[in-house]
Amino acid sequence: MSESVLQQELRLLKQRVDKIERMLEFIVDRFLAEEDMSEEDREALREALEEYKRGKTILLEDVFKQLEE
Repeated sequence: MSESVLQQELRLLKQRVDKIERMLEFIVDRFLAEEDMSEEDREALREALEEYKRGKTILLEDVFKQLEE
């Protein structure tokens, strides 16, 4: 795969990640804000979103593999 094709693919992946981040923020702002959430739950959700943005999350498949062991 040439470098330009790889760069284009990376750009497309970044666009997808950006869309996912915007959707998650929308969900938090619109839907979860209307629910009765404790401040502790809100903070945990904010922290999870920040970890996701920093790339400090793990793949769900990895979690399932660990549970199977």
